[in-house]
Amino acid sequence: MKKILITFLALALPAALHASGAGTTAAPFLKAAMSPRAVAMGGAFSALADDSGAVFVNPAGLAQFETREAAFDFSTYLQDAKMGNVSYAGEAAGNRFGFGATFMTVGGIEKRGLNDAAGAVPELGDFSSSDMAVTLSYAKAEFMPDSLPRLDGGVSVKFIRSAIDDKTAFAAAADAGAIYHATDKLNLALAVQNLGTKMKFDEESDPLPVCLRAGGLYKVSPQLNAAVEIAEYLQDERFYPSVGAEYWFRKAFALRGGYKFGYDTSNLGGEVGLSLGFGVKVSGLGVDYAFLPFGELGSIHRFGFWLQF
Repeated sequence: MKKILITFLALALPAALHASGAGTTAAPFLKAAMSPRAVAMGGAFSALADDSGAVFVNPAGLAQFETREAAFDFSTYLQDAKMGNVSYAGEAAGNRFGFGATFMTVGGIEKRGLNDAAGAVPELGDFSSSDMAVTLSYAKAEFMPDSLPRLDGGVSVKFIRSAIDDKTAFAAAADAGAIYHATDKLNLALAVQNLGTKMKFDEESDPLPVCLRAGGLYKVSPQLNAAVEIAEYLQDERFYPSVGAEYWFRKAFALRGGYKFGYDTSNLGGEVGLSLGFGVKVSGLGVDYAFLPFGELGSIHRFGFWLQF
């Protein structure tokens, strides 16, 4: 595990930096693949990541808990898109494993042909698009016990499929991440996501949205988590700092909130970037909810359910 993760990070970070430069990226749904808990905290989750939702943000987080967990969430996204995630975390031979799947569909997209003799563009009905990513993750606690104890590491491989009308494209990618437990209250995290092949529709091919994440978590008290994160999408040249917090009442009810900077608030409204949510857990069962306002584009409501056993 140590050799795999160190080699991956050594190769991935220079490759990711080399990939920078504004341009079009494929599979944008990968940017929204997060659990409702992470979304409600503004996406500042890479250093917390102590549930099965870690497979979508930082696979090293799977090493932070010992129970098995299965989770499912869904939402009606912007422009009538529908999105869902499924995740699982478990253990085998003393190591932690995870599984994740993300789905997004958009239907009823208007289809038009070329200009006719009169210069009109005829309607040809409608079409749909769909996206899917399947992720397999592996994590190990303190994978460098001699040289750097308290450092957890994880890697993921993912397989991605996108379809637009009758055209389909595929890609494969990898993620890697680490969480350093600097003290009992402070975690520091680093992750790189979506390093992989390009997606090609017909003659056009675009890279995946490579993302670098750096985050911190401070456990203010057993009830209160405060997190910060910086996420940079290199090809898109988009930079998203975020802050988030989570407060638990009697370990059964949580209130969450966060803010992600970097959105076009001048056009979308000042509330864009804000996120709110809550969580309830009873006897290993849980429900999560997240709310994100997007101005005139509408609002996103995200619901999730999980089971620990």
